[in-house]
Order: sequence, then structure tokens, then C-alpha cells
Amino acid sequence: MNKISAHDMDCATLSPTFLFAPAIAPTGNDLLHLLARPESDCGFDHFLQSLTIRDITFECEGDGPQAQHPGFPGAVRQAIGSQLMKTASREALAGLPCPWGPASGFQVFFNMPQDKSEETSSDRALPWVVRSETADATSVRITLRLFGLGLLWGSEISDACHRAIEQGVFIGGLGPVCDSVIIRSVENVWTGQDKEQALSERAMVSFVTPFHCDASQPELSPGEQFLQALISRAADVARWHGLEPGQDLQEVEEAIKACKIDEAGLTELKWHRSVSQKRSASIAMNGQTGLLQIHLPQEKRAEVIQLLRLGELLHAGPMLAFGQGRYDLYLI
Repeated sequence: MNKISAHDMDCATLSPTFLFAPAIAPTGNDLLHLLARPESDCGFDHFLQSLTIRDITFECEGDGPQAQHPGFPGAVRQAIGSQLMKTASREALAGLPCPWGPASGFQVFFNMPQDKSEETSSDRALPWVVRSETADATSVRITLRLFGLGLLWGSEISDACHRAIEQGVFIGGLGPVCDSVIIRSVENVWTGQDKEQALSERAMVSFVTPFHCDASQPELSPGEQFLQALISRAADVARWHGLEPGQDLQEVEEAIKACKIDEAGLTELKWHRSVSQKRSASIAMNGQTGLLQIHLPQEKRAEVIQLLRLGELLHAGPMLAFGQGRYDLYLI
């Protein structure tokens, strides 16, 4: 029988484990540069494979049914913004690039400076959406869905949201709708695509939150605006991943023009968004809710379905910051 010496035991150690420093979020100026000049052009499939989405979810004590109010996601956003303002740089508060490294979360999630050289700079998207639902009669679920570079500031916005909930989230002075965190969790979102769905001929879009129609485009129906909004949404999300799927996205945009739309199931919903958490001042809001049916085109059908799936994950249309444009997708 062979004997094992103490020296042999010392040599038979496991391979060492190396810990690497996490990625450091960029300054405000560096972030603007990345968004204005994506690092690489790519195909639509490559963009979808590169998609990174993460949910920060809070299970809260509160008035469950109120989570379905169309103004509640906006109230959550407002409460988070108030918290992030407390730790923001003066530049970020003024709408200028934050000089800090990393940039303050208030710039990233609320007050991105605009590049004057971009024609559409006023509509630059932010790397998150707010989602809310009723867990049960006495609890509310709030989800902050971050994507792309926005993930680098996940801890900052998570802590801000936690503080906001503990202080109470109100809708126009009513509430608080929720005021205590029971569970807080983080989970990556599966973004894979089912290739068999390319055989589907019809898509049913059921709006969970109202889709806001752009009043400056009265010549386009709500359904046509929705399909156009999907293209813009994909381009914005790609930039937050440092990508530019330009040519492929143009081809998909041409394909969606062949879609046939049935808007009979849509109805307009109106409500008021509170200007502050505890005061009565408000702004009138509206949007289309209900069911939109889309007969899919023959050409580029798989890509159109992928585009619809992307919108299901990250919403589409104006007023995304207030939780609008969220929908469930069903393929037939």
C-alpha cells in the first residue's frame, strides 16, 4: 500500500480560482459616444443573439388591484427618479453629460443629454422599462427591466427603487399603493427565439398597458404606428448594445408594409398621470388598448415575428418611460 506524504498533499491542490474585477460603467461623455457611434454593424440575427435583458423584481405589500392602474408604472418611475436625483451630479441634473465615472444613474435612466447632431435626438430611448402587476389582493409586483449597457447601473437603480417603495408609492395622492418590500430578486431574461414560430400566419397583440399613438402622424392608423414603432424600438435597443443592424432592419421595415392589420378589437383609454406623488396636479394621458390582429407577410416572416417578440420583451411606441406599450404576443 502506497503512503501519501504531507508534501504530496500540498502539491495535490486544486487549480487556483481567479477573481476578475467587474466591468466599470462609463462616464456620461463616454456613454454618449458609445450610443452615437455603435462599435459595429451587424445582422438582425446577430443583434438578437447579443440581446441582454435583466429583471429586478420587487414583491411588495400593498393594494394589489391598484397595480393594474395605467398610471401606476409612471408613479413608480417618478418615485425612483426622486431617489436618484439625491445622488446625481449637478451636470446630470442639468441635462449635461455626467463627468463621474461611472456616470450617475439619474443621467442613464432619466435625463440623457441629447446629441444636437442627431435629428431624432429628442426621442433617444432609455435602457429600461417599468412593469407592474397584481400579485394578489394585498401585494404588488414591480419589475424594472434593464437591457444592454443599462445593466451596468443595475445596483444603483435597484437600491433607489427599494428606497422609493419603502417610502410609499402614490398615485395622485391616493395610497400608498405599496409601502414595504417583501422579496427583492434579480434574474436574467431568456431572449431565445423559437424557429418553429416562423410557420405562424397570424399574430395577436394583446395590450397589457395602452399603446400611445403619435398625434403628429394622423395619416397612420394605430396598427400602422405600432408596426413602425417596433422598427424604431429595435434600432434604439441595438444602440444600447453597441450595435447597428441597419441594412437588415431596413429590409424588415419593408416587409412589415405587407402586413394586414385588423384594429376592430382596439379601444381608446384615457386617464390622468400625476405630476407629483402626493399632489393633485395631473397630465391627461391616452392610449389604445385591447386586441390587435396582424396577418403576417410571406417575405421575412421569421424576422417580423422576431421583431414582435422583441417588442413583447421591451415594449414599443411612445411613453415607454411611463410603462406604456407593453403587450402579450400570441401566434396562430
